Amino acid sequence: MLEEASREFRRVADLRAADPSAPFYLGLIALRQARWEDAVEALTATLEKAGSRPAVLYNLAFALEQLGRLPEAETAYADAVSKSRDDARLMLGWGVVALKRNDSEVATNRLARARELWGERPVPPTWYWAMALALAGQADLNEALKIAKEGVAAFPSDAVLRNNLAVLLEMSGDLPGAELLLRGALSEDPTLPQISKNLGDLFYRAGRYDDASEAYERAAKLSPELGDDLYFKLGNIAFKRRDRERARVCWQRVTELNPAHQLARANLDTLETSA
Repeated sequence: MLEEASREFRRVADLRAADPSAPFYLGLIALRQARWEDAVEALTATLEKAGSRPAVLYNLAFALEQLGRLPEAETAYADAVSKSRDDARLMLGWGVVALKRNDSEVATNRLARARELWGERPVPPTWYWAMALALAGQADLNEALKIAKEGVAAFPSDAVLRNNLAVLLEMSGDLPGAELLLRGALSEDPTLPQISKNLGDLFYRAGRYDDASEAYERAAKLSPELGDDLYFKLGNIAFKRRDRERARVCWQRVTELNPAHQLARANLDTLETSA
């Protein structure tokens, strides 16, 4: 009944302009509906009316994070943590933003502090996801694998955690184990494009190009903007099959997503000169 709640809170906001509760709840509703810009607008209005409250800052930071406005999200999380230093949820969000900003060392420290703050309480799946990636980003593969395995043991049906562990197993050279996990994750949640992409990478690495093409095409259908590497490899597979037109389409897509991709441009030039 979010739409009905939204209408009522808008009415409250119109009648009581100085009341911060209405824009706050409007912001929460927007978050639930993944309307990130609307959430930022409503939560910013709440801050202007109510001051810097940790709950408002936390939700604002999350919305900014979803929009990719990571420096602003970092600032909002920092403000929230400064006002509530023992809130594990805030520290986790702050760690995730550091991870997304490619600062693995800072992310690891914040995530370690979040775990301390949880104490004996269960740690959420996001913590295992983020900590494993942060440790891998520091080239600590053994510890990253340990955390990833703990996460899968704690949440065996979580497809994202299984996908993470599979990637780390592939990095460690355990290709059969990685494939088994990815197939299991795919059966749990076939809508996650990264699982199909990673499964395709395993097949591509093993020279199983038909299987790789099927996995890549599934990933591309789920998320057309997934990345240039997917289309580059699809182009390579098409070229191996002597499907020059399909290869051209895929490599052109690579250059649209990443104009600086020199190999794709070189491949396109080769197609043109050999036509």
